[in-house]
Amino acid sequence: MTKININKDKLKFTNLHKSFFSDLKDTECQISDTNVLIFESSGRNPDPAAVELVFKNNHYVLYYWDGYSLAEKNQTSSYDDALYQFKKYAKKLAKNLRKF
Repeated sequence: MTKININKDKLKFTNLHKSFFSDLKDTECQISDTNVLIFESSGRNPDPAAVELVFKNNHYVLYYWDGYSLAEKNQTSSYDDALYQFKKYAKKLAKNLRKF
């Protein structure tokens, strides 16, 4: 059975956000049943840097926005692979936000 309720891992995603982004201002983490979004929320950029995990059509789709455009997109049917990739992108996002 495919695990689709991302909201059940809300604490895991919240802790990941606190861990990687605790020293950065203007970041938010939004979690629902089918997606997780961590993004730069200063409002200065109309296309903010973000990482997103979305469940649709029995697949997990990951998006990494670098602040200018869609930099990377991956799709997997494994929840564990999606979590691993999301963590990797979140770490990359935090590193990039620290640069600017």
